[in-house]
Amino acid sequence: MSLHVQSALLVMLGAVALPAFAQEAKVAGELSEILVQAKRDDASTTRNGSTTVISARQLEQNNAIDLSNISRYSPLISVPAAASGGGSVWDSPGNTGVNIRGVEGNRVSLELDGISLPDAAPKPDGTSMNSFGIGRDYFDPETFREVRIGSGSSPAGGGTPGLGGSVSFVTKAPEDYLDGTRKAYADYKFGYTSDHAARMHAVTAATQITPSLQALIVAVHRDGEQGDSKSSAPLNPDDWNSDAVLAKLHWTIAQGQKLNFTFDRFKAEHNRDYDNKTSALYPTGVSQGSNTRRTRFSIDHLWTARMALFDTLDTKLYTQKAEVVDLTHAGYVSGGQKYVRDINTGYYNDSKGIALDATKQIGVGNLLSYGVLYEQQESRRPWTEDRRVVATGAHQYTSKYRMADMDTDKYAAYVRGEFDFALAGHQATLTPGLRGEQRKLSPQNLARYGVAIPNAAKEIKEETDSFLTPSLNLSVELMPNFNAFAQYSRGTRLPSAAERTGTYDSFSYTGAGNGYAVLGNPDLKKETSNAFELGLKGTPTPGVEFSASVFNTRYDDFIEYVTQPADPVNYPTITQGLYRPENIGKANIYGAEFNTRLLLDQWLQGMKGYSVNLAAGASKGTAENTLTGKKADLASVQPYKASASFAYDSAIAGAAFTASTARGKRAASDVLTGSSTTLFKVPGYSVFDLTAYWHINKHVVLSGGVYNLGDKKYWDYASSRSLAAGTTAATIADIERQARPGRNYAFNLKVIY
Repeated sequence: MSLHVQSALLVMLGAVALPAFAQEAKVAGELSEILVQAKRDDASTTRNGSTTVISARQLEQNNAIDLSNISRYSPLISVPAAASGGGSVWDSPGNTGVNIRGVEGNRVSLELDGISLPDAAPKPDGTSMNSFGIGRDYFDPETFREVRIGSGSSPAGGGTPGLGGSVSFVTKAPEDYLDGTRKAYADYKFGYTSDHAARMHAVTAATQITPSLQALIVAVHRDGEQGDSKSSAPLNPDDWNSDAVLAKLHWTIAQGQKLNFTFDRFKAEHNRDYDNKTSALYPTGVSQGSNTRRTRFSIDHLWTARMALFDTLDTKLYTQKAEVVDLTHAGYVSGGQKYVRDINTGYYNDSKGIALDATKQIGVGNLLSYGVLYEQQESRRPWTEDRRVVATGAHQYTSKYRMADMDTDKYAAYVRGEFDFALAGHQATLTPGLRGEQRKLSPQNLARYGVAIPNAAKEIKEETDSFLTPSLNLSVELMPNFNAFAQYSRGTRLPSAAERTGTYDSFSYTGAGNGYAVLGNPDLKKETSNAFELGLKGTPTPGVEFSASVFNTRYDDFIEYVTQPADPVNYPTITQGLYRPENIGKANIYGAEFNTRLLLDQWLQGMKGYSVNLAAGASKGTAENTLTGKKADLASVQPYKASASFAYDSAIAGAAFTASTARGKRAASDVLTGSSTTLFKVPGYSVFDLTAYWHINKHVVLSGGVYNLGDKKYWDYASSRSLAAGTTAATIADIERQARPGRNYAFNLKVIY
């Protein structure tokens, strides 16, 4: 038995045995109490509707080494991923965002400390909005204090709103480790995750330099390989490593004023082999080196004062540079001629901005929040190839930009009020809000855009779009700490630069002859949503934490690619197909979800520390193609999912046994793209996990888990629904490679100084 397996078993056995010896001492340095399920926000947060808060301890329990497992047990939330070797040879795999209540991709916003993360980049040759060539893996969860997932259209407020949901990552701070009695803290953590053969080394240190000055640094290194699978087909190798550094300096410069400095850097390197691409075209397969970088500097000024215009004012200045560079190398055979292809494709996003957020108490029980934001962004999507003829050594150089170089100026402002009043003898809060946004797109360097299709560049122009999104929430306190709420939010998503100006064509080498092309559409309209939600949340009785909601969201002007009629006037050489995005879709998604935690010692003696967690969600969606009038189920809507946990928690040790189940589902034919391909029927599953932690003493903490205890072969619907049905050896192999890991384990050993 390997050392890793022995360590994992010791974690389990030790933690299960320790409840009898548990004491009531709080161990310094722990961020929060462990939770078996992600919990809802507290009942007083009336303006957010359904919000899932996942703590740092929960992230560790979920075995979240990247975006994929962040919401392992949450119903109606999952993380789709692009499969290794699932696209063209120049595409890279990875997590492409978060699916929330059936909406995903760039329709769900991601932000880190209030700063927007780059969109996923669509495949340059793709003709579907759900196909991405570069994902959104720009961080390490070890640096997070918590993750907040907002379901449904974002209510009016600061940050980055999402059309169908939002995810906010909040990083750790010195105050998480320091208090009036503890002025220095340090720990070292070693972690191992078997499903990626990944090792982690992390160091956290915080210190109070002076009574007014605190500092924090978190440094994380990981290395591993491709994700494991119960696949019967060979997996594509992927050797990777990553490094993350978070450094903060918090300075109280005067009474009521703080100045916070943040440096946040993440980098990852992958060396991949796409063995599944081995074919007559690529007789030796394909290799790819991928590099991801993100660097952020920010300065926050927090001012608390009773002024005429505000009681609190938070001013943030920031700059962020993010890039993904993929270098693909392959031997290639075409027309009997042997070549060597070296393809360099990248996605660069540089942003800088300023945001101001203020609050003002107006009388008793009334609060006004407002803010403004300005952000400037530069986005680039280059694609170059050096194709060498093996026989002669001659080089064919191709330079293609997969969208127009784009500079973006974004202005936003919002105002939101919270007004308390009595309603039929109950305390009620009405929260109206309004957000306005304007965006200006300024294309650059059009001389290198669509070089083989000259008329394409003539369509690209400077554009300005704007919108208003209102929201309204009514919360009524049915009993202390238990509220009913009703919420309406309108969402808007402006078409991205790639959707407006994306380009791919088959004239890559000669610039002549006839061919096909995928182009953007500068005339795209905004996508919009109208979201309605009714729910209950809070603590209706001691020992019960409860939240439940029903929702209905309608979406208009969904963007999808459409085959265009021949255009011999503007595009005489495009005779083999022209594909462009258009606003052709309507969708409606409705459903219900609930989450509850029961503390058993409220009813059973001798059960102190024991709890039961239950969560479930079900939804249904329909899509309509406004061009053809056809309707069908919306494929991105997830099947019913539920989980149940039995847990024990104390200051010394704890353990949890969790069962998760999901129904099977075959995605319907996509009426928006017009595809009639029979797709893989993703089977239902039930899997069981066991996790535990043990504070061996005040300096050492051991935690870990065994996941998929029954070694079940199963698939995640969000990542596998678009696979073609297994009718050939190739399609069967693609399905096999998408199978989730079998029995796997993880453990962490933390030493606190």
